[in-house]
Amino acid sequence: MQDSAGKFVEISIAVVPGAGACTVVSKEIAFDDHSWTVHCYPRGAPGEPGAGGYLSIHLVNHTNVRNAKVLFQAIVLCRATDMAGAGVAPPRDNYHASSVFEYPAEGSRRFPWPRVVGVRDLHDRYAVGGYATVVCGLAVLRHNPIPAPPSTYAADLAGLLEARKKFGEPDAAFAVGGRTFDVVRSVLAARSSVLKAELDSAAGDMPTTPAAMPTIRPEHGFSAATFCALLLYVYCDRLPRGAEVGCAVTTELVGELLAAAEWYALGRLKLLCARRLWDGLCVANVSRTLRYAVKCRCPELRSACIDFLTVGHNLKEAFPTEDFGWLMKNSPEVYEEIKRRFEAKNGGGGALAAAGRDDNAVVCTTTSSSGQSSLSG
Repeated sequence: MQDSAGKFVEISIAVVPGAGACTVVSKEIAFDDHSWTVHCYPRGAPGEPGAGGYLSIHLVNHTNVRNAKVLFQAIVLCRATDMAGAGVAPPRDNYHASSVFEYPAEGSRRFPWPRVVGVRDLHDRYAVGGYATVVCGLAVLRHNPIPAPPSTYAADLAGLLEARKKFGEPDAAFAVGGRTFDVVRSVLAARSSVLKAELDSAAGDMPTTPAAMPTIRPEHGFSAATFCALLLYVYCDRLPRGAEVGCAVTTELVGELLAAAEWYALGRLKLLCARRLWDGLCVANVSRTLRYAVKCRCPELRSACIDFLTVGHNLKEAFPTEDFGWLMKNSPEVYEEIKRRFEAKNGGGGALAAAGRDDNAVVCTTTSSSGQSSLSG
């Protein structure tokens, strides 16, 4: 599955017959953790075949982005054919070019397009008032390597109908994080065997008055917002949006929801959380995300984070963080796997040293406190 995000930029290039031409660099094209510029060479980039006779366009990346396909398009606007030499030409007369690049490319952050338009054509057909206009569009087609299994909602509802026939619809409540959540026992029991076990454990403490409900106080210690997000999935089969669980959907909330999915054996919710964490992955949070993956036993997210750390300078920038220190101290096998993959991808045993790594330089300073979720410590 892939989605996309993109932007356009317009570039004006001075076209002077018989004179040299300077490189024109576009403004930064930035979105999410991507940053690009477009470099236009009116007479070709140095060292290119045919340099001096053709417009050349290069797309240059300035960040260490995760694996993606990049759709790059360029349109050189044709001059109108009216007497004034102004106005808008029919779209069919413009020069169109497009290509899809795989990123990151091995050993390169630059994607060249040589010989786009000849210099004579650039002056005779495209220039207006001594300037040619190039419109470039960039779209990143993000590929999420973590699979999302099909919904089990319909099958769970079938189990719910069966539960109604046998047990009716008794009510219950969960007390979590200082809040009380009223629930329908049969719905929760149909969606999670662990929720069913927690509800069954309270069956012996049923209140004597019909108006009262049994209250379950789980031992996990998740926050009220996390448990609210869990119930949203149980009832609506989706992740939270906006602030509908009482707070913004941050990386920390999704990480704790991943732990809640592990606790309640909700495999599909676990992968949905992993996909959401991957979509927001960057150098600043990759160590924490990998820590979530290790503690919550999510091999898909773990492998994706390790692959991300092997790209460019990502490992060097993530290494000094507290969460990376936690990984080195508490999951040495993960750190060894990171080293193996980094050296395999970047060239032998000296690659890690070249990246500035010192296994003794990180001291784990993580702490834990009472009342925090199972991800703390």
